[in-house]
Amino acid sequence: MLIYIRHWQEKVKPRPNANLLMVIVSWLLFGLLLLVGLFIGLIVLLFGWILMLPTLWRRRHELKQMWQFTKAARAAQRDAHQYARKQHEYRQNQADDSVIEGEFKVKDRDQ
Repeated sequence: MLIYIRHWQEKVKPRPNANLLMVIVSWLLFGLLLLVGLFIGLIVLLFGWILMLPTLWRRRHELKQMWQFTKAARAAQRDAHQYARKQHEYRQNQADDSVIEGEFKVKDRDQ
């Protein structure tokens, strides 16, 4: 890997007999290309954020609906449990009223 890096350093390093104006222009062009790339990247990032807003709104709306559904389901479950308990108590009370407590004697049928 180190050999590969040194090879590229030698390629990038300006030659001693290179034109100074060409070296400066090439560095300015390289910097300009970096700035253009950065600008395009920022535009793509901003565009992504703008497109993400409706998706986030839709997800928030779905989560809100799920929360409301869960809340309603819990309330319905609680109401059904209370209704079942009341029905059970009512049946127990009714069953207790229909039972006649006391003593009884069995009479012979022959008499």
